[in-house]
Amino acid sequence: MKLSTRSRYALEGMLYLAVYGEGRPVPVKEISRETGISTAYLEQIFFLLKKAGLTATVRGSHGGFVPARPLQEITAGMIVRTIDGEISPVNCVSNPEECAPDRMADCPTRPLWVKAAEAISGTLDALTLKDLRCGFLKESEAEKT
Repeated sequence: MKLSTRSRYALEGMLYLAVYGEGRPVPVKEISRETGISTAYLEQIFFLLKKAGLTATVRGSHGGFVPARPLQEITAGMIVRTIDGEISPVNCVSNPEECAPDRMADCPTRPLWVKAAEAISGTLDALTLKDLRCGFLKESEAEKT
């Protein structure tokens, strides 16, 4: 399974809010400038994140995006699912109706794909934005020494 570029950019943008926002609204243009992701692309991504209730906007000259919930309540899995939908290495895991009816009962590899999806989802759901922020800050500190 390959995560989409949009979901990777969504994670990067949300991590930027968590690390550098420090409670202040962050304009998309700032995130774009600092990450190298196009402003237009980030606007599309942050629209979806806002619609899902993961970000909120603050209007005005010092406006921008803020996390809509505490960082420990937003998981990487929530962000990825907002952008990509269900996490699934093959279509039949999230859409069993796509399997050929005569193969569903005896598909030898479906249990493998279900376990893979559960493992990926479990990992992404276990990591919060707070965890990612702490990991990023530790890594940044280690690079300085």
